[in-house]
Amino acid sequence: MQIAITTTTVSAHPHPKPLVSLLRPSPPHRVRIHPFSHRLSTTASAMASSVLPPPQQQQLTITRPDDWHLHLRDGEVLAAVLPHSARHFQRSIVMPNLKPPVTTTARALEYREEILRALPPGSSFTPLMTLYLTDTTSPEEIKIARKSGVVFAVKLYPAGATTNSQDGVTDILGKCLPVLEEMVRQGMPLLVHGEVTDPHVDTFDREKVFIERILAPLVQKLPQLKIVMEHITTMDAVNFVESCKEGHVAATVTPQHLLLNRNALFQGGLQPHNYCLPVLKRETHRQAIVSAVTSGSRQYFLGTDSAPHDKRMKECSCGCAGIYSAPVALSLYAKVFEQAGALDKLEAFTSFNGPDFYGLPRNNSKIVLRRSGWKVPATYAYGAGVIVPMSSGNTLEWLPSDQPEE
Repeated sequence: MQIAITTTTVSAHPHPKPLVSLLRPSPPHRVRIHPFSHRLSTTASAMASSVLPPPQQQQLTITRPDDWHLHLRDGEVLAAVLPHSARHFQRSIVMPNLKPPVTTTARALEYREEILRALPPGSSFTPLMTLYLTDTTSPEEIKIARKSGVVFAVKLYPAGATTNSQDGVTDILGKCLPVLEEMVRQGMPLLVHGEVTDPHVDTFDREKVFIERILAPLVQKLPQLKIVMEHITTMDAVNFVESCKEGHVAATVTPQHLLLNRNALFQGGLQPHNYCLPVLKRETHRQAIVSAVTSGSRQYFLGTDSAPHDKRMKECSCGCAGIYSAPVALSLYAKVFEQAGALDKLEAFTSFNGPDFYGLPRNNSKIVLRRSGWKVPATYAYGAGVIVPMSSGNTLEWLPSDQPEE
């Protein structure tokens, strides 16, 4: 493993000032990197809590992560939220559910240029583009996408399943089979929002039913198709992923589905900023996902599903689904792995499993996470309003550096 657990002598410093603006974020507390004193072996994971240094003297050095599921939006929101992802992640799979959606390679190239123009000066962040699958997507478009060198996957949104999914697929095997067969030939992964939209199916069962009705038949029909089940939320999804062949079916996991159960939607009143799709599930499902992710399995990797919405669009009579986690995601993932006594497995989840599945090289640079409390801002400002982040106003214990270490 590449993870390094480093001990240092830490003097008392004030906490970094809260970030008050997305466009002008205050720099996080700078961390001086000292040579690490020992490495934590993979065989020691079960005893991680007993061999790690004291919490106040701990920092982790890991290969720079990638985010394999990210919403950047466009316009003012893109310019505002992009620096948060570019600060901590080297690459991101960028979701195509804009208005109108990114359904062609030509539009994906345009969107990519918009992202590159919005990057902070000197950033090495690389957007990996996707196409929005529709009932009318053609096999020829898949060939064009592969030849472009910038489109890396195709996203399946069942029509009506989530934000801006009204143009999504109505019958995956009935209308999209020629496209899926071409994706197999081109080695192009299918990224799946795994929920049925049948109004007769209970909201909390829609992932399970999707697996039974759609995903299992799809895998049986096209066993060579590479599939990522995005933002899994249930024990059923864990069982399905692990029943499939490694390298052909994998899953991304969000910080919210690792840390929150459905009680978080209602504690102290309705909590719109904890509302996302797929919706949070029972505690038994959360525990199953944590166990799977921290086990060291190569079939799971980091995908924040960070989805910014204006505060007014969350706190209204019909609030939008989505949690904005980009500024806090690495801190929260580290929290999950630490609580599970599996910090030695964090790097594979954040930095290795994703590129390995996509057939891309692992990153060369490093990032440092220091155990140093910092308070999450209540909101981040952008041109027309504010966005409320996950863990708004809370103090997190892991502080990632904002510059890569070579």
